[in-house]
Amino acid sequence: MEALRVWLALSVLRVVWVLLPQSGYIHPDEFFQSPEVMAGRVLDYKVHLTWEWGEDFPARSPIFPFLTSGIPFLVLKAMNYLGLLPDSIGAYALLVAPRLWMTILSFFIDFSLYKICNSVKEKWTGVEIDAFKCMAVFSTSYVTLVFFTRTFSNILETVLFVVIIGLVIDYIKGGDPENGQKKNGSDEVDDRYLSKNHAVVLSVLIVVGFFNRPNFPAFAFVPMLYWAFYPISQSKGLWLKMVILKCLRLVPVAIATSTVFVVCDSLYFGSLDIHSISMDRFLHSPSSFLRNLTVTPLNLLSYNFDKSKLEQHGLHPRVTHLFVNTPLLFGVLAILAFMDAPYLLRKVFHCVRHGENTTEPQNSDNSSSKKKMGQEKNALKTKRSQKNSCRELDIEMFFLLCYFIPIFIMSLVAHHEPRYISPCLSPLVLAYHRNFAWKGVKKLLFVGFVVGNVLGGVLFGVLHQGGVVPSLLHLHNLVHQQQSTTTMHIIYFHTYTPPGHLLGIHNSQTANQSIDMVQMVTNDNEGPQVHLHALEGAPINVLFDKLRILYQEKQVSSNTHVTYIVSPSTLHSTFYKHGTDMKIVIVLREIFFPHLSMEDPPKVQDIVQTQSEEDSTLLERLRFTFGLNLYEVM
Repeated sequence: MEALRVWLALSVLRVVWVLLPQSGYIHPDEFFQSPEVMAGRVLDYKVHLTWEWGEDFPARSPIFPFLTSGIPFLVLKAMNYLGLLPDSIGAYALLVAPRLWMTILSFFIDFSLYKICNSVKEKWTGVEIDAFKCMAVFSTSYVTLVFFTRTFSNILETVLFVVIIGLVIDYIKGGDPENGQKKNGSDEVDDRYLSKNHAVVLSVLIVVGFFNRPNFPAFAFVPMLYWAFYPISQSKGLWLKMVILKCLRLVPVAIATSTVFVVCDSLYFGSLDIHSISMDRFLHSPSSFLRNLTVTPLNLLSYNFDKSKLEQHGLHPRVTHLFVNTPLLFGVLAILAFMDAPYLLRKVFHCVRHGENTTEPQNSDNSSSKKKMGQEKNALKTKRSQKNSCRELDIEMFFLLCYFIPIFIMSLVAHHEPRYISPCLSPLVLAYHRNFAWKGVKKLLFVGFVVGNVLGGVLFGVLHQGGVVPSLLHLHNLVHQQQSTTTMHIIYFHTYTPPGHLLGIHNSQTANQSIDMVQMVTNDNEGPQVHLHALEGAPINVLFDKLRILYQEKQVSSNTHVTYIVSPSTLHSTFYKHGTDMKIVIVLREIFFPHLSMEDPPKVQDIVQTQSEEDSTLLERLRFTFGLNLYEVM
């Protein structure tokens, strides 16, 4: 019951922290692969579409952004239409609604872990496993509290992964394939046994996972390998037939599900016209019809295997996932897995060596002596135990393989982001949740686990690029206060790309239009013209060249011009120096605290002695140093 109370408290924390909301900005993909796309489609906002959504080379299926962000936006749109929202959809609602929807989805992982633990208890009575403790440990992880409450595609990947693990365990615990053999002793397989193997559901889940993220087969590999080859039958002929028949049952459903995704993606990106879909056209020119189809995961795979394109996103050593990202994400759990790696290797070697089934020696009437017969019985007993230990599922080995193998496969691609391996948290928690308790050595592990997750939660949930989202919420209000004759320029400098949909400006142009890093979001009927510029890591002279051009436009325009700059406070002195040299007046309007830019980290001397004459206390210096500044150009 104590574990249940802990899980309930952490579940409340998971929801409340989303509603606050979390200020940390983990990675641009949390916006630009889901809510930014759907805000353009559903709410008709001007948005920035990344290369994945270009019609020339589409690499993402629109189905998943619709499920994760499109549905919440439709709810907001309906509420706004019914007058349940004041005036218009606010920036807070645009930010929190998709995150809250993903948080609800994350609880499906908790439920799946609960079901898996109960299945393991029923089958493997000697295994120590506690469903509520498992859920409590999972909920304690900052990966759950932060990463799994954001609009990343990785949470869908995690849900699919843990569901597949649960279905495979449920199938394996269902019995021995000997039970599916015909009574006449033949090697024919009973259809009633094959119907219990979840082949249809597993096939759908694998295809859905592949279209969500093409690397999903790396996670499904181990569970499906066990599903195909377990349980190992005494009869090799029956066993091989079982493997073949199970695999063949996957194919028809996989083809049908893939067809649905390909057609939907092709219609969305315009490569296929719904009026042109006919059997006559396909039979007349099948090659032409197939060339018009869009297979988004194959496009993404071809992009990722192109080293020149991958270099634009950053290349990492092959061991980054294993030795950097696993401790970063999983902390003590990753250390425990490293310590058990030698055991896992020995166990795999043991099963490879003793996995062959051999026939038992027949009893002979001409045995030499009782002592010799006893020795033979002991040897036979040992040999049987070796065979049975490999024939029956070792659940701990299964969970560890579900953790390590995807990491090794994912390491083949040289671009390693920590969130790519976040689904591995589930098997890791299943394997090691029993190692935490409030006594002895387990107490130290528990304290280390909690401290590591508090630090990770603060870093990614609060500090990392933590001023970008609050600044957009503030600018949303400023934008909607302007007159229609106003032209606004908002320049984000040395920050992650700002998601423009949080400004909440309707767009009269095509929502699916691919635009440059300089966006123009306009509402000709009601609001001002708003130009959103993302300069990211550009040199400071690029920023001031841009300001000079905007100043010249201001001189010849009849509209009122307002220019804002959003930049880390660590560049404050550089701003004023260049502004003074170029005779540009820059006024500090707001500081959004906290904000940590790893590209422009604060220096110790900035904390000890700040450049601002007004700030004197340590807290004020910290606020000024770890902040994101909003400037107005006069």
